[in-house]
Amino acid sequence: MLVMRPKILVLDEPTSQLDPLGTKEVFEVLRELVKQGETTVILTEHKLERLASFVDRVIVLHDGQIIDDGTPRSVLTSHQIDKYGVPQTRYTRAARLANELGKVPQNRRLPVTLEQAVEFFQ
Repeated sequence: MLVMRPKILVLDEPTSQLDPLGTKEVFEVLRELVKQGETTVILTEHKLERLASFVDRVIVLHDGQIIDDGTPRSVLTSHQIDKYGVPQTRYTRAARLANELGKVPQNRRLPVTLEQAVEFFQ
């Protein structure tokens, strides 16, 4: 499929049965494809930490309706998606707990990726 250089590539959980190394390899191929600027990738995925560092837009759907739409950070830290079963990333959960315990200032933006979490906790 990739040899044909599609303008749009739609993938439904392309890493669902893969180990961490296989998942990393798939996202690296997709990242390189997008970097070339000729293909838009639309995908559904449950591995949110990996997804958040890869995409520039997240759309949460429920019963065919758009629940939230925006940057990974704005959508994946929103309380609005909690009631629809969209889990927080481990980094967001850790940051929220640190906020609740008063370990970090309340005004810091919650992280969704490892890189953002490192910055958050410094």
